[in-house]
Amino acid sequence: MSTHTFQTSAGPVTVAASEPVPGLHVFEIPADVSPDSTYRWIAAHHDGAALASFDTEAAATDAAQAVGPLADWTRNAMTTSNEISLGGNSERLLDLLKRHGGQHPNA
Repeated sequence: MSTHTFQTSAGPVTVAASEPVPGLHVFEIPADVSPDSTYRWIAAHHDGAALASFDTEAAATDAAQAVGPLADWTRNAMTTSNEISLGGNSERLLDLLKRHGGQHPNA
C-alpha cells in the first residue's frame, strides 16, 4: 500500500492509498476533512491533484482503471496533463470519470 499527501485548508494530510493503475492513487479522505461530503473516496494523480471524488472505493478504483490507458500517469502532473489534452482526450477523461460516478473533487 502507498501513501498519498493532499492539501487542505489546515495543511497537508497524508493517508494510506492503493495504486490500481501505476501513478494513480485511490484513498479515503479522513472524517474531519469535508465532513459533510458523502463522496469520501478520491482518485488522484500521484503528484497530489485529485481527478474526482466518489461515494465508494470500488467506484474510485473502477474509474482509475478506466482512465488508466489515457496517459502515462507515472510521469509528473504537467506532463500527464499535456499528454491528455494534446492527445485530444480531455473530454474522454471527464466522460469516463462521470460514468463511474465521479464528482468534482470538492463535492
